[in-house]
Amino acid sequence: MVFSFFTVGVFAEDQSLGRVRIASFVGPRQVAPDTAFSLSLDVEYEVRAATTIRAAIFEGLLSVGAPLWQSDNASVAGGGDKVWTLNLTAPSVEGTIQFSAYAYYLDNGVWKFYNDTVLGPGYGQVTIKVSRYATLKVDLGVPGLAVTLGNSSEMTTQAGDLNATLLVGMPYQLSVPSDQEYQNSTRIIFSGWQDGTNQTQRLISLTGDTQLIGYYRTQYLLKVTSSQSGYSYQKWYDAGSNATLQEVNFVPTSWPLALFGGKYVFSGWSGDVNSRSSEISFTMNSPKTIYANFSIDYGLLIFPIIVALGIIGEIILLALKRRKRTKTTLGPSTERPTCPNCGEDVEKEWVHCIHCGNNLGPSEDADAK
Repeated sequence: MVFSFFTVGVFAEDQSLGRVRIASFVGPRQVAPDTAFSLSLDVEYEVRAATTIRAAIFEGLLSVGAPLWQSDNASVAGGGDKVWTLNLTAPSVEGTIQFSAYAYYLDNGVWKFYNDTVLGPGYGQVTIKVSRYATLKVDLGVPGLAVTLGNSSEMTTQAGDLNATLLVGMPYQLSVPSDQEYQNSTRIIFSGWQDGTNQTQRLISLTGDTQLIGYYRTQYLLKVTSSQSGYSYQKWYDAGSNATLQEVNFVPTSWPLALFGGKYVFSGWSGDVNSRSSEISFTMNSPKTIYANFSIDYGLLIFPIIVALGIIGEIILLALKRRKRTKTTLGPSTERPTCPNCGEDVEKEWVHCIHCGNNLGPSEDADAK
C-alpha cells in the first residue's frame, strides 16, 4: 500500500465514512536537554463501515518530508479510540522543538484526513521548550510569609508571592505556613491550593514554568468576659461568619447575701456589641471584645434586712436592761434607786413601781404606824 501524506489544508471531503479525529496530542511543556520524554497521541473514530486508520508524527508544524514516526495500519469498525505513545530524546541544545500529528483513514487506496472540527480535526500540534531551568511562582496573596523550598526559605513579597528558578524534572519539597497570628487578634489559616491539594507540604517537580496559587482565610478572635457568671472564653471565627452569645438571666450572690436570696441580674452587653438582650447574634467582621454586665438586685433583700435590723435592735435593748440590773454601787451613791424588775428610776417613797407595777416594799409612813 502506498502511504501518501498531505499538507495541512488539504482535507477529505467524503463525509460518508464518519468521524476520524485527534482527540489529544500531548507532550511535556518543557524538558531538559538530552532528556527522554514521550508524546501521546489519541485518535478517536466513529465510522459507519469497517475501515483502516493509521497515525503519523512529523517534526515541525507541517507534514513535510518523511514522518518522524508512523503507526501500523489498524482495522476499525464502529466507535472507539486508538492510543499511541512515542518515546523521544530532547536535543542537547536549548530552544524549542515542534511536532505535528495526523490521523489518516484509507479511502480507495489513498490516505486522507479531515481538516474540519465536525468530523475531525485529523491533525494536532505540540511545542516543547528545551531548557534546564523553569520558573516557579508561588502566589499566596499574603505578604511576609515564610516559604520553604528545598533547603532554602524565602519571604513572600508585598504582593504576596515569590519566584524561584528550579531544575526541570527535579523533585523539590515545598512548605508554607499552616497559620499565622498577628498582634491585632487576627490570624490566617491555610485553606488549600488551586489544584485541590490541601497539604501545607507537598513535593513538586516542574515540567515547565509553573504558578501555584495557595489560599488563606482570615479569622478574628472573639473575647467574652463576665465577672459574675464566670462566662469567659476566647474563640476564633472566620471573617464574615456569624457568632451567637447567650448569657444567664441572673447569678446568685456570694455568702452571706445569698442566704437572703440576693442575686446578680444580667443588665446587658457592652464593648464592641451593645445590647440589653441576653441572646445576641452579630457578624465577625473584625476582632471583638464583649463584656456581660450584671447588677445586684436588692428587691428580695429589703424584708430580710428589716427583720435582721429588728432582731439586732431587740438584742441591743435587752443587753442594756441587763446591764442596768447588774450594775453595782461602790461607796455612797448619789444615784436614784431603780426598780429591780424593770430597771427604771423610782422614788424612795413609792410602794409600787409606776412603770411595771412591781411591789417595792412598805413606805416610811407605814413603818411609823
